Amino acid sequence: MIAFAITDALVTVGAILGIYLLWPHRRDGKVRMIRFGLGFMGFAALIGVIRFASGQIDEMAVAHSQASEFAGAAGLMLIAVALLLKTNAAKVDVGVIRYVRYGIPAVVAFLMFFPGTGTIVGFLPMLAFIIGLIASGLLILHGQRSAGLAWLASFFVIAFASIVVGASRTESTLGITDWHIYHALVGVWAVMVGEATKRLWDR
Repeated sequence: MIAFAITDALVTVGAILGIYLLWPHRRDGKVRMIRFGLGFMGFAALIGVIRFASGQIDEMAVAHSQASEFAGAAGLMLIAVALLLKTNAAKVDVGVIRYVRYGIPAVVAFLMFFPGTGTIVGFLPMLAFIIGLIASGLLILHGQRSAGLAWLASFFVIAFASIVVGASRTESTLGITDWHIYHALVGVWAVMVGEATKRLWDR
């Protein structure tokens, strides 16, 4: 099971690298939203590392699953919304951005534990993908081609990892292989988000 711990660790390392790339812009409220999003993804993967490295496969299965679901919904929404706000050069009060930064995770956490809302939580990553595509397209249209393409590539990588690879990561032998490919891609995606954000904010 150490191989599973290693590939989960790739996500954590990728998230750390992505967050590190944003250090120069850490005081910007929108960047903090993106750092939060990456942090949630990295933390969920860290739980996976502990789960597999310690041998507590079944004991920590629920915690790992719930953390991953939360990170996929809240993390991706934070990143996509922050990008959209930046793309539109929205003059949003710092206090409002703070409420959004904490509000999105709070709402997702509430929905996860409120009966009958599983479908909504499951739809949030797709909504984040749509918002991300729109924001990336707007960047390209506004002449910020390099940053726009970098963001576009990052959203396609996470979509491919989640929809194409992730769909079969629990099935038979191919599923085991896909588990590792999935986590490797998410790790790469986290670094891509950091780089795309850096390109946009450095302009």
